[in-house]
Amino acid sequence: MEIKINEQSQKFHLATTEGYVHGIGHGIQVGKYKFCAIPIEKNINISEVTTGVKVINVPITIDIFIQTSTKEDAKKFLVKGGEMVKRIISKAENIDTLIEDAKKSIVESFGEIPQPEDVDTDWIFADISDVKH
Repeated sequence: MEIKINEQSQKFHLATTEGYVHGIGHGIQVGKYKFCAIPIEKNINISEVTTGVKVINVPITIDIFIQTSTKEDAKKFLVKGGEMVKRIISKAENIDTLIEDAKKSIVESFGEIPQPEDVDTDWIFADISDVKH
């Protein structure tokens, strides 16, 4: 299964016991499956996009914090996250059925999950102006 990282930041929706909550992160495609990686508190939450269901939480250790200090390094780390998900998919029995069952249950509880939306995060990396006020 090929792993692709979407460099465009997006707003994704995660399923919780209280309904959908949104977070900003990046898409990870593993084969035909789509996931999102969103930093939440002290973890990187990797969830399935069409359901918002969490697949894995990766603790943000000092080592991971350093590994993700640049945009390019973060992309490399997300590929590693994709590899973790790939292993989970390969061990799961009938992942398609699991996703469909989760989708039905969540839609019954909270309605359709909103689609991911592109967001602009370039301002975070912009140079600081030398203009004095």
